Amino acid sequence: MKKYSFNTAYTQARDLYGVEMTQDDFENLGMIAWGRIGNNYYKLYRYYSEAQQDENKEYFIELPCNVDVIEAVTASYEEYQKTSSTESYGFVTSSYGEEFIESRKHNTSSLYAPGKFVKYTLVDNRIYIDKFTGPICILYKGFIVDEDGLPSLNSKEIDAIAVFCAYTKMYKKAVITTNGNLMQIAMTLKADWKNLCTQARVPEYINQNEMDEILNASTSWDRKRFGKSFKPFR
Repeated sequence: MKKYSFNTAYTQARDLYGVEMTQDDFENLGMIAWGRIGNNYYKLYRYYSEAQQDENKEYFIELPCNVDVIEAVTASYEEYQKTSSTESYGFVTSSYGEEFIESRKHNTSSLYAPGKFVKYTLVDNRIYIDKFTGPICILYKGFIVDEDGLPSLNSKEIDAIAVFCAYTKMYKKAVITTNGNLMQIAMTLKADWKNLCTQARVPEYINQNEMDEILNASTSWDRKRFGKSFKPFR
């Protein structure tokens, strides 16, 4: 699927609808339209770090600047049975067993997160954890951006964003001038925006791997057990 620079939408808005606006105005309107379309193209990242202590002695990890959605926060060890008749020896063997099972897993989903889930609180650009648990893995999604740091677009998103900019400018002009003809044009552009927005939400193509992931999700019979980390992605 071919990707285009975000500013391509402004070129189309100017060429097709005669829209003239500053770069800042376009980026503000374009990002609003892009957010309403809802297509977020991500790249998955795995970020490893150890927690630090702040001035209040609370443990935290500073997140990378491109984090948008956190998928999972896990410790560097697997969850294991902590009750045993053989005391500490049982803990060790249970831990080794879980680590061995984890090492044998293959063909897992890109969203699969090894290790025990860590409870955390997100505050601004930091996550806070209850206690120090060694190295932490943060699996997160970051936007795929163009050379200007703005979201990359496909052709249908460009069409939708261009007409949204045209509709917004025309509606504002109609309200200021109380011109009924301009308002009628604005309503026509609004209808075009709704139609193109709906079209932009439909993937241009679903390949076999993506369809397999969809069918796996629809036919899974996995069940969550109370108090145990549940890994919905295998």
